[in-house]
Amino acid sequence: MHNHYFRFIRLIKLRNQRTPTEDRIHMPMYLALLKVNRTNSNDWKRHLNALPEKTNSGIKTYYVANVFGQWDHCIWFEGDNNDHAMDYVQNKLAAIPGVTETYTLPTTPINEHWKTWRK
Repeated sequence: MHNHYFRFIRLIKLRNQRTPTEDRIHMPMYLALLKVNRTNSNDWKRHLNALPEKTNSGIKTYYVANVFGQWDHCIWFEGDNNDHAMDYVQNKLAAIPGVTETYTLPTTPINEHWKTWRK
């Protein structure tokens, strides 16, 4: 868990190290939650590990993680528009063998506390 925390913080910092030009073309962030059927196969593991960082359709994946509770995994990604994000979830993530359900949340930062965390 310790290494995942620091990788996550590094990703946030990299995302926020933008030039003024990049800030003007800032893409919306999304959190996709996935449920998988673990009894069928472990194909979903291979597919989640193989998700590219960037796609040709304007999607940039920041983080793929296991989660606890009602959902099994989450993917935090950026999309250049809502249509591309929906297409990514419906045609890429939901099409992964073993994925039984997806739930996607568009996100907007309110307060980025990581800026004040001890380095």
